[in-house]
This record gives sequence, structure tokens and C-alpha cells, in this order.
Amino acid sequence: MSPIHPADARLDRRGRGAPERGVLPGLHLISATITREACHAAILGAADLLEELFGISILLAAEAAELGHGPVMVWRSADQFPDVDIAAWLARARPGQALAFRAEAAGLMAAGGPEREAPRVLLIADCVLLPPALEAAMRDVAEFSARHLHRLNREEEMRRRLQGDRRAAQGAMLLRAHADLTWEAGADGVLHVTDVFQGRRDLARKLDGQRLADLAPDVPNWREPLRAWRIALAGEEAPLFLTACPDPHAADQLPLRGTIAQLAQAEAGPAVEALMLASVVAARQREEQLRSEAEGMLLGLRVLLSDAPFREKLKQLARQLTSAIGCDEARLILVRPGDTPRLVMPDNETLEPRALAAIERLENSATIRLLPGDDGDVRRLRALLAIPPGDILAINLPASGEHYHLLCRARRGLTQSDYGVTERISLLLRQALLIQEDQKQMIHAAKLSALGQMSTGIAHELRQPLNAMSIAVQNIDLLVEMDKLSPITLKEKTARILGQIERASKIMDRMRRFGRKTAGDYRPVSLAAMARSARSLMDAVITGAGIHFEIAVPDDLTALADELEIEQVLVNLIQNAADAISGRRDGQIRFWSCDDPEDAALVRLNAEDNGPGFPPEVRKHALDAFFTTKPEGKGTGLGLSIAHSILREHGGRILIGEGPMGGGLVSLVLRRPDARLIPFVQRPSPAVPP
Repeated sequence: MSPIHPADARLDRRGRGAPERGVLPGLHLISATITREACHAAILGAADLLEELFGISILLAAEAAELGHGPVMVWRSADQFPDVDIAAWLARARPGQALAFRAEAAGLMAAGGPEREAPRVLLIADCVLLPPALEAAMRDVAEFSARHLHRLNREEEMRRRLQGDRRAAQGAMLLRAHADLTWEAGADGVLHVTDVFQGRRDLARKLDGQRLADLAPDVPNWREPLRAWRIALAGEEAPLFLTACPDPHAADQLPLRGTIAQLAQAEAGPAVEALMLASVVAARQREEQLRSEAEGMLLGLRVLLSDAPFREKLKQLARQLTSAIGCDEARLILVRPGDTPRLVMPDNETLEPRALAAIERLENSATIRLLPGDDGDVRRLRALLAIPPGDILAINLPASGEHYHLLCRARRGLTQSDYGVTERISLLLRQALLIQEDQKQMIHAAKLSALGQMSTGIAHELRQPLNAMSIAVQNIDLLVEMDKLSPITLKEKTARILGQIERASKIMDRMRRFGRKTAGDYRPVSLAAMARSARSLMDAVITGAGIHFEIAVPDDLTALADELEIEQVLVNLIQNAADAISGRRDGQIRFWSCDDPEDAALVRLNAEDNGPGFPPEVRKHALDAFFTTKPEGKGTGLGLSIAHSILREHGGRILIGEGPMGGGLVSLVLRRPDARLIPFVQRPSPAVPP
């Protein structure tokens, strides 16, 4: 049975006069509950909504559980029907199928999971034959509430298990504080040491293999528990005290289990010392936990404020979070509207399309939620993501226009403190998403600003094809008046008009493409193609200033990049170079490429001009935001700063220096398609080979 989420609920209940949202408000009430009692109350609210929508009374809403002898009612909303009749009806009911109840009503039942003990929710309506729309709505309510109750049961079970583990750990701590060793004895009455504490291996060697009858010959009855019974052992001067606990289900006196301790006081002293030790150990553990969490937060802040690419920051913070709470097998998933989910961590791979439905259901769940590993939906999700068996911790990280999910396997039971650590470190992840969104907005604003600066050139470029089309149309009109328009001439004129329309369309397509927001997807792209595209966008500026423009980049040279973002950087470099050589009759701009001398996995795309270049005091601050040498009103000082951010996100860097032509040189260092992502490191600008 597939899980039902409120967003999946059918909304066209009756098709006439029903509210547009159908039973969706009722499902939202159920999903918001965190206790069984609250869920039962929300089910009643959903039943009232069904009555309001369809005008048919819901006679019974109930929860049942399957025990060894059959279904048993756990909760019910009304007493019109005896339990025996409901039990018989449940025995015949199949999940999701409508079934008549006696001769006066009908209902359906839904199970919360495939397990036999999973809760079952049943709804019975006051009609012999359920209308299709009512049946569909009742099925949605029953299935969703049964699933939700099942999850509440699992969470409650996990809390009980956690409390049991805590009590067991406390008991083990008390035992270690009180005893020197633990033992057990079988039917032969021979003592065997099972655990040694306080480093008393010498005592364990002496006691292992001894007979209980020899150690404590005066014990009147081994069937009764013994507490601090003094025993004697050859070679041991200090007294030893034995405790023994018989098996209450055994018919004979044996087997037994117990402890042996060498204490000066066998009564109140050990218990007091044990409690003091437990308090000290708990305080030390809490202190160590706080210290570890503080170090983790500081490390997370350093990662957040570092110059590492955004995806690398997410991966580092995700690894830090999972390590801090004892989880592993982390999976970071990116979901964009209209796109298939993508694994950002551990690999940038596209998931199977069928994984989309399973992941989308996590989007409206709690920010941090523990998914029981034995749940059928969780098993399917684990299989899709190749996560080994275990409970799954799901952390939602919504962002503007996209959604991240961090899933990891819990290797142990999670405590309330673990949830606190998760909440605090996940704040760093959300902050990284906000910073990335602000950076995207800044890049897009800079792109729109560049389009505004190019508007004059765009108008000039469009005016030429428009003028050509106007002249052609006027010629056609004149030839018609003179009655000299032949089919051949008309065909030539229309071909010229269509050619100019295509030219204008290409100009507009370039502008529209350049103005789009980028998705941040990196794939192999041609450096020469990006250089030519940037040059065509700035054609009006280059031609109007009489600049000689050269592109010396092999067509087959590729890099791993977001094409639109690198084009934006190149457009900005062309504009800066054009401003630098403004007024010169021999102005030159050259794009050329070379291998990176420090790393064969990197390639450089260089942009140089024959202008005044970058003086040392300018080069030192050229990448700083709002730093500019242009006159007031000419530039914002953000161009190179944004280019620096874009190159950093690409896993590369930007270098500024002096080129072979004596002017300014800006080198974009990019990864080749087969290069791995390297952490960003700010380096000095070395000399660039010509």
C-alpha cells in the first residue's frame, strides 16, 4: 500500500458544491498530531468534515490492533455497534475495500503497514452502498491516519527503547562501581567469571572454576537471592562479598548469576559510592558533549565563512553533522521543480525517476524526523538510495526555488541531546543556502545591469535589420505601384526580409539567453564557443570603439563550467577592457588559452588588452567588492568581485596580472571535465606564459 500524503489527497470529492480543498484540512490536522490521543481527536475532526461534505453520517471511527486471537478495539468514537460485530466485520475486511456492515451501513478499513501488529483504522458510514466520491474520501482519511498512527507507534517504541538503553547503561555503571567481577554457575555448581571490573583479573583467575559449595558452604538456600554474603578465598586476606540471583523459572537451585566485590562495607557504602560515581561520570560526559558540540559549531562556522565552493561547504557541513550525532551513510539530495532528484552527496548523480515520489513526501514533513527502519516506505527509500538497513534521520533544508534533503543512517538510538545538536548544526546548513541564494541574486542583478549597459548597442544592432526590412518593404510597395513586381523579384525581396528577421531573432535570443537565471549545473563546455558568444553580445561596444578583437582558443578545448555564468564573466571582462582602452585608435582585446603551470587538471582562459594594465595598488584590491577605478557613475565595482565568486564556485580561481601586450591580464582558471573538485585556495598571481 502506498503512503498517502495530504498533498496527494483527491480534491474532487463530489464534483458539485464541495469545497475546493476537500478533506485536505482534515489530513493536515492528523499530520500535525504528535500523540495517539490527539490523532484520534483529529480523526473525529476529519469524520465531521466528511459529514459536512457529503451529508452522510459517519457512524463509527475506530482504531483496532491485530493480536494473536484476532482484532481488538483500541479506540472507538461511538457505541452503536457491539465489539463482537466489529471484530467479525474486521476479520472479513480487506485494506482499502468497501464492505457492508450488517444491513444498514458500510465502511472500509486501512492498515498502517504490512506488519501484523500495525494499527488499523476503520470508518463506517450511514449508508448501505458508499458513493464513489465518499468512498475515495474515506479511504484517504483511513489510510493516512493509519499510516500516521503507525509512525507514532514506531516513534513511541523508539523512545521506550531509548529509555531502556539509558536504564541499562545506568545499571551497568552501578554494577561496575560496586562489583569486581560478575559470574554465572550452571547445573554443576561451578563458578565461571563473565566480566571483570576495577582491573581485578588476579581475583578472576583465582575464582574461575571454583565450586559455589566450597566458596560459601553455609548458604542455607540457593533458591533465595543472596546479598553481600561473606565468602573466604585462599590467598585473599581482605573479605569478599558475594551476591547471587537465581533464575525464577528454573525448577532447581541452579543456574545462578551474581557478583563478587572486595569492599570494606557491604551495605550502604557501595550504593552511595556508586551513585556518586554515576553523577561524576554523567557530569563528565555532559561536559565532553558540550565541548565537542562547541568545537563542531566553530568548525562549522569556519567552513561556512571559508572560500570553498558552495557544494563543498554543504558536503563538509553534512559530514560534520552526521559525525556529531553518530550517523553515517549520508545522502544529500537536491530537488528542483520540474526536475528529477539529484544526489549531491556522495556523487552528483541523477536518481531514478521513481525516487521522486518518495522524496517529495519528505518535503512537507517535520524539519528533523527519525524514520523507523522497519517501515515499508523507509525500506523502499533506502533501496533507492543504497543505504544499509537501519533507522533514517531526515533533515529538510528548503531554499528558494529548490529543496535539499539530508538523509543519514542512525547507528544507535538518538537522544534528545542529539536532536538539539542536529537542530543547531543544521542552522549552519540553512545559512549556507541563504548565502548562496543571496549570491545568486547578486550575480543575476549584475547580469541585468550588464544588459542595461548593452541596451544602446542592442538597439543599434536591431536598428540595422529593421532598416533593411523597411527598405525591402518600400521597394516592394513601389514596384507594385509601377506594376513591375515579378515573382522572381518578390521572392528575392521576401528572402531578404526573412534573413533580416532571422538576424534580429538571433540578437534577441542571445539577450534572452544571457538574461536567464543560471541553475548552477556544471558540464563540459567549449571555451572557444563561450568566448565567441561573449564577443557577439558585446559586438556593438567593440565595433563602435574600433577595437581589434582576437580569439585564439582551440575549438576542442573544454572545461567543466556553467556556460551562462562564465559568459557573464567574459562579458564583464570585455566591458572592462573596452573602458581601459577607450580613446585609443589601436585598441586590442585578445582571448587566448593555456595549460595551468601548477596543475595539469586545470586550464586557463586569458583575457588581455593593450591598455594601462593593473598598477600594484589596484591589483591588490581588484577583487574586493565595490572597488573601482572608473569615474563616478561609470561602474559599480562589483564586476571582478562577482567574477571571483563565480570562479570560486566552479572550483577554480581568478588571477590578475600583466599580459604579453603590456596591458591588463585576467586569467580564469577552470577545471578540465575529468578533474576532481579541489578546495579553493587564494594564491598570488604568478607570471602567465604568453
